[in-house]
Amino acid sequence: MKNRKLIIILLSVLVLLTVASLFLFAGTSNGSLFPGTKYNTDSENDAEAGSIEDVLNQNNEDLLELVDTRKTIIFAIYGTDERSDETGRSDIIMVVMYDPKQQKMVMASLPRDSRVNIPGYGLDKINHAYAYGGRELIDQTIEELLGVKLDFSVKLDFDTFASIINDAGGVSIVAQKDFYKNENQLVISQGEQVLNGKNALFYVRFRSDSDGDYGRIARQQEVVKSLMKTLSTMSLKKKLQLIETYYDNGIETDVNVSKLKEYLNMSGGDSNLSFENYRLKTYSEIIDGLWYELYNQEDLDVIKNLFNTNEDINQENWN
Repeated sequence: MKNRKLIIILLSVLVLLTVASLFLFAGTSNGSLFPGTKYNTDSENDAEAGSIEDVLNQNNEDLLELVDTRKTIIFAIYGTDERSDETGRSDIIMVVMYDPKQQKMVMASLPRDSRVNIPGYGLDKINHAYAYGGRELIDQTIEELLGVKLDFSVKLDFDTFASIINDAGGVSIVAQKDFYKNENQLVISQGEQVLNGKNALFYVRFRSDSDGDYGRIARQQEVVKSLMKTLSTMSLKKKLQLIETYYDNGIETDVNVSKLKEYLNMSGGDSNLSFENYRLKTYSEIIDGLWYELYNQEDLDVIKNLFNTNEDINQENWN
C-alpha cells in the first residue's frame, strides 16, 4: 500500500513538471500548443522588451532623486602642525554643527591654549590632548567640555589643508591689513583677494601681531567658511573625487566613507549656506610658569547652548 501511494505521488509530480515545461516552452515559441491560445510575434516581443527597458530607465532616474533624510550633524575639525617624524598639536580646533534643513552652519572655535580637563591627564592646554592621545582623546575632551556627542571628527595636517584649497581653486578673503613674513617680506596685501593654499596657510597661522589667538581664530573661520562655500557649489563628481584623493591620505577621520558619500548625494541643493561664527571667550593668565587661556562658566555655557537642539540628532552611526 505504501509503495502504491509513493508511485501515485511520483506520477503526480511528473505530471506537474510536464505541464510546467509545456508552458515554459510555449512562452518561448511563436506557435501555439493549445487551440485558441495566442502568443507574441517577434515585433510584439520587441515592443515588450522596449517597454521593460523604459520602465527600468525610469526606475533608475527615480533612484537618483534621493529623498533627503539628512539630520543635523555635529563634528569637529582639527588642523595640526604634525610632521612625519613627530606628533603634532592641534593648532585649529573647531566644532561645527550643520543643519541641512536650514542650510545653516554653526562654527565655534576653541582657543588652542584653553585650560580644560583632559581625561586621564587633568587640567592642561586643550591642544595637548591631541599630542597625548590623538584624535580620540581630543574628541573625548571636547565632548566632556561642551556636553555634546560628536558624530565624527576630521583631522588634517597643514600640507593637506593647503592642497585642498588649491584643488578648490583658492579661497576668497578680505585681509584687514598687510601681512609680512620676517617683518619686511610682504605676503598678503590688505583688501579682498583669492589666496592659494600656501598663502592661506600663512594667513591662518600668522601670529606676529597684537591680535594674538583671537585674530588667528577669526582668520581661520574666514578661510574655512570660504572653503566650505566653494565646496558646496562643486559638482557631486568633484566632491567625490576630493574624498577619494584625501580620505586616509592626509585626512584622518572616523566617518565611514560610504555614509559620507550618501550624505553628499543628498546635498545637491545645499548651495545657499548661511554661517554663524563663534569662539569661546577667554582671558590670559600664567599658571606655574605656563601661559593659559581661561574662561568663565557663563561664556562656556554660551558655546554649549549653540549645540543644544530639539531635533533628534546624533542617532546615525557614522563609523
